[in-house]
Amino acid sequence: MNCKVYLVLISLLLTVACSYARNELAKHGEIVGDDAATIVYREGGFSPGRLEIEIGTQVVFVNDTDTLLWPASNIHPTHQIFPEFDSMGSVPPGDRWGFTFKKAGFWRYHNHLWPDDAGLIVATGDGNGPRIEPLVIEVYVSEFQTPTGVKPEDYIELLVDDELVKEYLRKFGPAHTASLIADAGKRTNVICHDRAHDVGRFAYEMYGAVAFAISSHECEAGAYHGATEALFQRRGTANLEADVEIICGDTDVFFYRLQCLHGVGHGLMAWTSYELFDALDLCDNLAKDRDQRACYSGVFMENVVGGLSGNMGHFTNYVSEDAHYPCNALDDRYVGPCYLFHSTRMLTLFEYDYGKVSGECSVVPEFAVDDCFDSFGRDIAAITLGDPGGAIEMCGSHVPDLRNRIFCLQGTLQARFWETSKADEALSLCGMLKDDLEERSACYWMLIIRAIELYRDDNQYLALCARLEEPFDAWCERRTVPGSSGLSPANREFP
Repeated sequence: MNCKVYLVLISLLLTVACSYARNELAKHGEIVGDDAATIVYREGGFSPGRLEIEIGTQVVFVNDTDTLLWPASNIHPTHQIFPEFDSMGSVPPGDRWGFTFKKAGFWRYHNHLWPDDAGLIVATGDGNGPRIEPLVIEVYVSEFQTPTGVKPEDYIELLVDDELVKEYLRKFGPAHTASLIADAGKRTNVICHDRAHDVGRFAYEMYGAVAFAISSHECEAGAYHGATEALFQRRGTANLEADVEIICGDTDVFFYRLQCLHGVGHGLMAWTSYELFDALDLCDNLAKDRDQRACYSGVFMENVVGGLSGNMGHFTNYVSEDAHYPCNALDDRYVGPCYLFHSTRMLTLFEYDYGKVSGECSVVPEFAVDDCFDSFGRDIAAITLGDPGGAIEMCGSHVPDLRNRIFCLQGTLQARFWETSKADEALSLCGMLKDDLEERSACYWMLIIRAIELYRDDNQYLALCARLEEPFDAWCERRTVPGSSGLSPANREFP
């Protein structure tokens, strides 16, 4: 076979390929309207990289390259976040493909053939989108089994096996599944919070909004965070304030309401495709300052930790080699909540040099120093679980200033005393602080605050008070400290 024959064959193949691509385009595309918005694909990627439109607007993708283009929503390669937003085939050079956005949202997309080329479309307003019905959490009569007799070797794989998680959710329900994941984490020295996100996300997919009623707060409320992310993915944010009151308002444990609102922040960060300022703006729609602050905290934690990023196919642009970014690029009202979760980022940048992170916390804006050391203490708690003496030693050795050290210790205690079952370790932490009365007093003060937030039953609360040493047992019983009128969690800022 000579060169001419090869050239003919190649030409025929290209003709067939282009014909197929054009047929796919005709099959899945739309007739382009006169008022369509345009995104041009060039060698440098999509332009504009961010496009804001009203619902009902058609967006036309123009291929201004000499290569094929396949526009599709995240996640690559499944396109599962918004599967309708997918050309379902290649757009040839010089051609175009149109899609009308009928759902509000922050829709990240990419070129399926070159997924590093990506962009964002923000669709807002009521437009022609479907009506959002009020959210209802129906009364759920549990038919779940109790996992008695289930052995660790049977459920350790919950930490890595999604299909096993779904099987357990169907059989045992979200609360028991999260509990088993928490135990698996303890047995393998794995922090279970991110995995509990998956539990909540899968639970919402299976049970809808009732997932909030049948989940638990184990693993630092990770299941609620994941369920919230899934809720926004399904419903958007058109009814944000009303939806938040439904999922977070019906609780008799104040701390759990705050954690729910914190989960809302995680969910909004995912919903906005990790556009931090957009997520913060949505938090601002909540009515109460306290609720807004709790929401901010979830946004900033998600930005730093990215617990939902792998699931959502989105990754943050709001971290950098600057140890204080984005906290140093925000309005003052956001700065404290930002630093409340930012020491984790500092530790990564400084390769877990705790002394250096402590030094950076000491030079943040004065009104946010306490938040930064609170965050620092929480990070210390994560590596010293089960060892309160180790946490005391780390706060003591890395934080020379007394006030800053007190917030480090309080951050450590809060991370330990997440549920009533964790009271013993919190008591041990405070009981070990014998050398400095101010440190010990501050520790017990925070312990009492957290107990007021957590305990539903007054008798159980008083039983805990009886375990405190003098004079802190009396503080606990009276719910006051010397010089204060009371320790009301309703007036206390998160966390």
